[in-house]
Amino acid sequence: MATCGDGRPATGRVVRVGRFAAGALLGGSCLLAVACTTEGPRRVALGDDIEVGPYAFRVLRARNAPDPPPPLSTFRTRPGKKGIVVFVYWKRLGGDLDGQRRWLFIESFFERQFSVVDAAGRRTEVSGVLPERLFYMEEPGPSWRDWVVVFYVPDESRGLTLLVENPEPRKGQVRVTAVPLGM
Repeated sequence: MATCGDGRPATGRVVRVGRFAAGALLGGSCLLAVACTTEGPRRVALGDDIEVGPYAFRVLRARNAPDPPPPLSTFRTRPGKKGIVVFVYWKRLGGDLDGQRRWLFIESFFERQFSVVDAAGRRTEVSGVLPERLFYMEEPGPSWRDWVVVFYVPDESRGLTLLVENPEPRKGQVRVTAVPLGM
């Protein structure tokens, strides 16, 4: 895990392609000013509101992926990995997005702003995002609020925490929110 110059973990995302080269070149120092915030992540409990810019949502619960999994391409066997599903309720979206544009925005947001870190500091990016009704093999209908975010973490991972990055915090908002998943 990259660290800031003072030894704290970097909280911003670093472009994957440049991680290795930049880390080797700069000895693990921060690459972007956004990565080294002066504040650590704000911890919130499952079910608490999380505000990110004009948006608000709740992380309701997390559990191991079902076995056998639903017949969706998101749930393929990955040797040495276990599937984790995180249930999110989207409260407020802002803007005038409708229909498919809203769904695409939400999927993209989760993919870019969510990650999971385990007690050993290993970070895992999102593997898939889908409306909760599809997870249960139901017709999605018009609902856009209930989502499932899928991660594949190493089998030995414990002490999982969801990290939510806020790319443009408003006054009173933090850059990173940490949600312990109880796993």
